Parts: sequence; C-alpha cells; structure tokens
Amino acid sequence: MAMNKLERIEKDIEKTKDKIAALQKQLRELEAAKTEQENLQIIQLVRGLHMTPQEFAAFVREGALQAPPAPQPDFEQDEQEEKADEE
Repeated sequence: MAMNKLERIEKDIEKTKDKIAALQKQLRELEAAKTEQENLQIIQLVRGLHMTPQEFAAFVREGALQAPPAPQPDFEQDEQEEKADEE
C-alpha cells in the first residue's frame, strides 16, 4: 500500500514537471510574439516618419528621440505639507 502511494506521488511529480515544461514553452512563445509585435510597431512608427535610413540615423544621433527629463519632486513642499499635517 505504501508503495502504491509512493508511485502515485512520483506520477504526480512527473505530471507536474511536464505541465511546468509545457507552460514554460508557452511563456517563451508568448514573450517572442510580444517582442515581435513591439518590433512591428516600432518599424511602423519609423516608416511613418518618411525618412531615408541616413536621415533617420542622423535624427537618432541628434537625440531627437530622447525623452524629456522627468519632473523632480519638490521636497521642500512635501516637508512643509508633512509639518502642517503634524500640527
């Protein structure tokens, strides 16, 4: 009886490992599909600029695609608000 239980547990372990392997494969495929879609969107955006490859390279080199600096939090105002809340 103990052997049957052990065999059942071992079977469950194998089934679980198989499920994990299948899910990992599915995850890799989904991540690849996501990357492919992101790449297609980027290509569409670039083509929408109607630039030659040389113009686009210059555009990128000049920093035209750099994001603007993120706004910095106003720490002094935060400290004043905290003091007002304490009072």
